[in-house]
Amino acid sequence: MILVFEMTWPGLVHAPGNSATIQTIAQAYPREAVRVFADASHIAALRGDAALAAHANVAFQPIELYPHLFGKTQIVSWGRFRQELTTLRRGLATVPEHERCLVMLISATPTAILAARWLARLGRGRIGVQVGLHGNLNDINGWRHRNPLLRAFDLRSALAARYPPMFGFLVLEEGIRLALSRAIPAVADRVQVLPLPINTTELPRQHAVPLVPPVRIGLVGQATRAKGIDLFLDIARDFKARHGSRVEFVLVGTATVGSDLSAFAMLEEPVTIDALPREDYLARLAGLHYVLLPLQERYYRLSASGALIDAITWLKPVIATRLPITEALFQRFGDIGDLCDDAASMRAALEAVVTVPDPARYQRQAEAMRALRNSRAPATLAKEYRTVMQRDFAGLLRD
Repeated sequence: MILVFEMTWPGLVHAPGNSATIQTIAQAYPREAVRVFADASHIAALRGDAALAAHANVAFQPIELYPHLFGKTQIVSWGRFRQELTTLRRGLATVPEHERCLVMLISATPTAILAARWLARLGRGRIGVQVGLHGNLNDINGWRHRNPLLRAFDLRSALAARYPPMFGFLVLEEGIRLALSRAIPAVADRVQVLPLPINTTELPRQHAVPLVPPVRIGLVGQATRAKGIDLFLDIARDFKARHGSRVEFVLVGTATVGSDLSAFAMLEEPVTIDALPREDYLARLAGLHYVLLPLQERYYRLSASGALIDAITWLKPVIATRLPITEALFQRFGDIGDLCDDAASMRAALEAVVTVPDPARYQRQAEAMRALRNSRAPATLAKEYRTVMQRDFAGLLRD
C-alpha cells in the first residue's frame, strides 16, 4: 500500500503538481492501493483532475491541517508536530497488519520528517518513507533559530540526521540533487530524483501560435523577485518604448501583496494581487510565443520551477537564466529556446526574436519542447519511479 500525505497545503496550492505526481506513482504501481490524505479543499482540487480520477487504485481521505503557520514550513512547531504525528499514525492504522507500505510525504515540514522517521523505526522494516522536497528546501540556507533545541529539529538538521534504510528524499531535478548533495553531504546517498510531471489534462486545449507580430513574451506564476519580476518589468518598459506594437509582455499570474500595480502598466493584461482564475491563467499562457525565465540562482538552485513545467506543457520555448535546472534540459533536448548567462544576453536574445523573428527555428524549438514534454508525461516518469524504488526500496512494494 502507498499512503500519500499532503499535510502542508490546502486548496489549489500545489494541486496540479501533486495530481501529476500521484498519477505517476499510481501508474508505477497499479497493483498497490494509493490512499491520499489531504485537506478536503485540496482533495476537491485533486478530484477535479480527470486524469487522476481515471486511476481506480487511488482513493482519498480528508484530514485536518494544523490551523497555524500556513506557508511557514521553516518554523519548528511542536503543536504542528503532534498533529502531523497523529495524522500519520491514523493513516498507518488503515494498512492491513503485516502488509508493507510506503509513506509518501508529498510535501513536508521538518517536524513531519521527524514524525515519519520515528514511525519508520517502529515499523521495523515494514514502512518505507519518501519525503518530497520543493521550494522549502531553500530553508536550509535561511534563518535558523538561536535556541539549540529548535535548531536541532529544523530542516538542515533533519536532512543531516540518521535514518533507517528505506528512507529517502525526493527532489524534482537532477541539478537540485547535486546542489543538495554538495550543501549537505550526509544526505547525498538518500536523495532520489523524480522530475515534476506535466499536467496531461491541459493537452487537448492547446493550439499552435504562429510566430507573427506582436511577439508575446510572458512571465509565468507569481511576480516574485526570485522569479525575476524586476528584470521582466525593466525589459518590458524598454522594449515597449523602442518596439511598440511589435512586442507584448504578459504576466501569467498575480502580483505579490503590497506591490505597486502601476509598475505593471505596460503589460497587456490587467494585473492584480487576487488569484487568477485557472481559465484566465491558461488563456494567457496559451497566447504566448515565449516564456521568459529570469530565475534567480539564490532560490532556484534548490527549487524546481512550476513556470518551466507550464512552458514545457504548452510547448512554449524559453528564454532562461543558465542554472542547473535549465542547463540540463538544453543539453539533453537541444534548441528549446535561449540559455542566457546574464541580463545583457537575455536582452540580446529577446531583441533577436522581436526584430528578426525566425518562424522555421521557432517551429524546431516547439518540436524540441514536444520531445521534452513527452519525457515528463506521468506514464513515462512512472518507469523512472519504479527504477528508483527498485534500487532504494527493494521488496517494499508489489511489482
